[in-house]
Amino acid sequence: MAKESWFLILTAIGVALVSLGYGVNPKLGMPLLYGIDIESVNQINMYRAIMGLYLAISLYWIIGALNENVKLSALWSMFVFMTGIGSGRLTSVYLDGTPSTIFMFFLFIEIISAVLCLFFIFRLNKGIEA
Repeated sequence: MAKESWFLILTAIGVALVSLGYGVNPKLGMPLLYGIDIESVNQINMYRAIMGLYLAISLYWIIGALNENVKLSALWSMFVFMTGIGSGRLTSVYLDGTPSTIFMFFLFIEIISAVLCLFFIFRLNKGIEA
């Protein structure tokens, strides 16, 4: 299996696990993992919706890892996902201040993932197998 396929799979697993922390039991997971108290059904609904989105995109990345016809678009979708989420975090750091260590770690991973996505995208576009 090519390096970009492994990258898609490993990143998908990581994002899926984070999503389970958000959505399986938000009343337990969010305070335990992130120090965020859940006070309403609306908050639970929001975190479960985020879980569904993360699981769906993770599944697409796994499909891309296993199907050459979808691999390039899966990498592009991962680039958009990581860049979007990372940009939101950077905006928050600028406007709101530095969050806890876990969120800064996520930002670091998102930046690295976006850069690796571009690397793999350019290699695939040039026909170089990674």
